[in-house]
Amino acid sequence: MIYLVIGLFVVVAVGAFFRQQSKHTQTETENSSSSDETSVTDPSSLDLPDEEVVEGNFILSAKPVTDPDIASGATYSAHAPAGEESPYGLSPEAKSKPKAQANLLRWCGRSGNIQLDNITVPNPVAYWSNGECATPEPSCIDITLPVEFPKQGDTLPADGAESYAAMTPLQRGIYLTWLAGARIQPPLHICYPTIWLYGIERRTIVDKLDLGICISEAFRLLPLLRWEILSDNLINFITWLAIKIWLPDEDLLSLCKRLNFVPEGLLDILLNSYANSMLPLPSAVAFTIMRTCKKLHREGEAVISHSDEALQKFTPIYKDLCKGGLILMKPQNTLKISYTPSNPSISLGKKDADTVEIPNFFEDLGIFKNLVDTWEVFLTANKPSEPVPDLSNIAERPDFAGFIEQLRPEGSDLPLLATLNDIGKLMKFDTSQTSKLTGKERKAIVETAQVEGWQILPDLGISGREYNWDDKILLTELKLGTQLSQSYRVASFILEFICASIAADEDRVFEPLRQRMNDYFKLTEDDNIRLEAQKPLNLPTQYGPDYYGEFLCSWLSEDERKSVKYLVLDVLSFMPEFGNNPEINSILCEFMKLREDEEIPASEMSKSSSDRGTEVLKLMTLLFKNA
Repeated sequence: MIYLVIGLFVVVAVGAFFRQQSKHTQTETENSSSSDETSVTDPSSLDLPDEEVVEGNFILSAKPVTDPDIASGATYSAHAPAGEESPYGLSPEAKSKPKAQANLLRWCGRSGNIQLDNITVPNPVAYWSNGECATPEPSCIDITLPVEFPKQGDTLPADGAESYAAMTPLQRGIYLTWLAGARIQPPLHICYPTIWLYGIERRTIVDKLDLGICISEAFRLLPLLRWEILSDNLINFITWLAIKIWLPDEDLLSLCKRLNFVPEGLLDILLNSYANSMLPLPSAVAFTIMRTCKKLHREGEAVISHSDEALQKFTPIYKDLCKGGLILMKPQNTLKISYTPSNPSISLGKKDADTVEIPNFFEDLGIFKNLVDTWEVFLTANKPSEPVPDLSNIAERPDFAGFIEQLRPEGSDLPLLATLNDIGKLMKFDTSQTSKLTGKERKAIVETAQVEGWQILPDLGISGREYNWDDKILLTELKLGTQLSQSYRVASFILEFICASIAADEDRVFEPLRQRMNDYFKLTEDDNIRLEAQKPLNLPTQYGPDYYGEFLCSWLSEDERKSVKYLVLDVLSFMPEFGNNPEINSILCEFMKLREDEEIPASEMSKSSSDRGTEVLKLMTLLFKNA
């Protein structure tokens, strides 16, 4: 009975299956006859992959998305429809939106090379990038920027740039050629070593890496610089690094031997090794301290360079008068030293400032009394005899007497107006080859004129300033003295700059300005006579304000240029036609690359004339070499 029931159930089920199959087949046939575009597909022939179930937040959009980052992060079926109309595609706006790809700032030290089109820069000790870098770094060598390497006979640019990116292709070629030459040649312009210094500042201050390499590379560059301001900044950088890594004594002493003046910080760490040791200070260290420390020098003392011969003469005197050698005790007070980077892209707050603290041996100079006495005995014993110039047997001695006689009106004792070209021809220089004088030619002209009893105005020793053969000069008799004071030199340049800025061409303007210089600088009677004598050079000036502005921009920082501008405006403030004249401020700001709309700080408004003069004298005094 049971088997009979099971059999009936199977029969009914099979019958139902065939009826359903027949109905399905009939429906497909009807559909096929009504539409020729639809074909019958066997489900078993479809190649459907097994899809992996992915956990996460799925983004399914009803319309194209507008953010490429969202689309790249979406998860959906592999069989989603493709094409412009896909709900999973990008909108046209999103497709045109460039995706930011920040280029990395890369460092290439002494063991790597930077490869450009047809030049390899070995061991550049510099940063580079492949395109515009996300990190603002003026020293970064972007290898995608165009470069034009100088060829023989090319006129090399006399101006500079604030960063590698701002350089012209030819300037980049000059800079890269200098780097590729291992930086053993004097750089053409101050901007090239300045921009390179930006890079090693970032490497040591921001990255805090390669301190030893950077100090050695900076020190190697030092002798090549003819710009005192940059040299001074580089010495400060070397000092800070030397203290940071506590440079070994032998390396520190070797460094100090090569400098005529050494910052106190370096001398402090040099002395620190011997303090509290109860051992006498070695004669080489004592000699270096006295030779290079400005605080221990007498006023007007001649600079002595290091030599083994001088050290051998100093040693027995030192051992005798200091009873075997000076014994130092470590001082109680300390000296805090920090370094302010010149790199404009590095901004350090008070919390970020990296300050080092060292013993301050030079706060109490009494501990060096015996050493100072020893030094004076040494200088007296080894004072060189001053040579007396004898020009009687010089066959090519220039005829200065005849030259002066031609220029001087009969019975006149006024300064003589001439040009550098006149003096050059008198001294048989070839003045036709180039418009500019070399430093050697300037020195020879000044020294020859002094031997003949004449002094040349203005000062021809302004470091970094270019002098042309066509420049006008004045010849004054040496009865006013041969040594030009720093106050006169700075006042003379400021007076010249002011006359150029206001296009002065009348005596009534020049004389008040000349007298006004006494309010800012400590000028002697001789200084005033010289300033008065230079009137023919300044009315009118030979160059426009752009010439002086470019010179100041090359040498002074923005804050230092502001100090010069404030002094100039203060000088002119008492003159009705120039005081509070916005055009004068515009001219100064334009050529000194300063913001015209910047208000003068209250601290500047309260400064006295002498304070302004002292400030400008201090920041410009390094521009003038002593004759």
